[in-house]
Amino acid sequence: MPNLLAYFVLFTYPMVVIILFRRLPLPQALIWSIMGGYLFLPERTGIDLPLLPAFNKLLIPSLMAAIMCWFAPNPTSRQRRVSTGRSNDGEFVAVAEINPARPSLIANLCIATFLVAPIGIALTNSDWVVFGPRVIPGLRIYDAFSMILAAGVMLLPFFLARRHLATPEAHMDLLRTFVKAGLVYSVLILIEIRFSPQLHRWFYGFHAHDFVQQIRFGGFRPMVFIQHGLRVGVFMLMVVIAAFALYKIRAASRAPTGLRQRNAGEKPKQVGLPIYVALYLLVILFVAKAVGAFMIACIFIPFLMFTKPAQWRILALICAVLVLLYPMARSSGIVPIERVYGIATAISEDRAASFRFRLENEERLLARASQKPILGWGIWGRSRVYDPSTGQDITTADGAWVIVFGVSGWVGYLAQFGLLTLPIFAYFFGRGPLRQSIASQGLCLLLAANLIDLVPNSGLTPVTWMVAGALLGRFERREPHDATQAQSTRTATRRASGVAPATRTRAGGQPTA
Repeated sequence: MPNLLAYFVLFTYPMVVIILFRRLPLPQALIWSIMGGYLFLPERTGIDLPLLPAFNKLLIPSLMAAIMCWFAPNPTSRQRRVSTGRSNDGEFVAVAEINPARPSLIANLCIATFLVAPIGIALTNSDWVVFGPRVIPGLRIYDAFSMILAAGVMLLPFFLARRHLATPEAHMDLLRTFVKAGLVYSVLILIEIRFSPQLHRWFYGFHAHDFVQQIRFGGFRPMVFIQHGLRVGVFMLMVVIAAFALYKIRAASRAPTGLRQRNAGEKPKQVGLPIYVALYLLVILFVAKAVGAFMIACIFIPFLMFTKPAQWRILALICAVLVLLYPMARSSGIVPIERVYGIATAISEDRAASFRFRLENEERLLARASQKPILGWGIWGRSRVYDPSTGQDITTADGAWVIVFGVSGWVGYLAQFGLLTLPIFAYFFGRGPLRQSIASQGLCLLLAANLIDLVPNSGLTPVTWMVAGALLGRFERREPHDATQAQSTRTATRRASGVAPATRTRAGGQPTA
């Protein structure tokens, strides 16, 4: 049971968000509001009112940030002036032009499907599910409304980031915030490695998850203030990738000027991060005992270190395709399960047994989901498998993909994971500054690593949606490919602002004619 401190921290967090928005620029305040709520607010604590989504650590930070953003001017909707040129009245000014948004039709289609699909799911699951003494009633329109609200809560960080984190500066802020939060969390992780996962119990009065699952390799897997140690691992994985991306920015800033100019999207004055900080965070990920997250890091980090930013999109694209088509590949037997099981056996017998347990549960859940492959079984545990005699639940759903696929079928799966993978596809086929931007391509790798972890685990968090929204937002405000179109856009902006021809810079800081 949560103690009074848990409820006090949860329901005073809006005051923290207000302070952040008063003290920091809007993009930084938005990032810290969502990430801070995810990292430090208590789990399984909140108030669940009828007809409304639960007021918990998933809703309160995003909702409060949305309210604050509503009253704040959008930095991507207006021009910003810096003192480098000369206007008609003699004032030295220049206009950093922000391209207008060109919303992605595919993204809007995925969002609409995501929000409308619950109606179809409810209409096709009005029958009762019976397993011996267990009886689960059919879904009603009320349940469809509840699913739509839950989808809206899930997408709220995506919407906010898509609108307010769509600039190169915001992408740099996002990488830096990951590293700063990771450095703070590293201290808490070391405490729990030494004393066992106790911080959530010490502060909020209870363990967020089964304590036994956090005992690994003769020690402890830290949970800190997150639901499970595996989610701590995937967060630190994202932190490590952000740290190495910042190191690459530091290396590029020390390169000749020509190379810095080719890395469009970052300010030349920014120096990134020293390598020893990135290595320290990699060690923290290792001692956190999240084997899957560390194995992903061992694949991503060498690729990130020894290739150019334009090539990072290749690895990100491969991951996006694998995740998007994984249910089809899994059900058709294309995935080399036995080979992966052999690798797990070579690492640890216990890990191999855990992997086999997950496979067996996935097969049961996948067989259940195949009975309603289009719109799934809906909520209230209808997609799970129960003992026909006792009605006891005999499945454990670990991977986010199998949970989404069982609940909402192919329609919901493609809408949700299509929206998550769309920024990666967009940046792969994008041109110009998007292809060379270290910050944006680093965020693509960070998102891809998180998506790969969603195959064995359920680490889909508000932070994941925030990264996806920030990437899609910048793509939608990219520079037009046609030089004539770009020039006409700049001319129209100059005339509208009443400023004479002067030195002008794009959002990434590059001079234009």
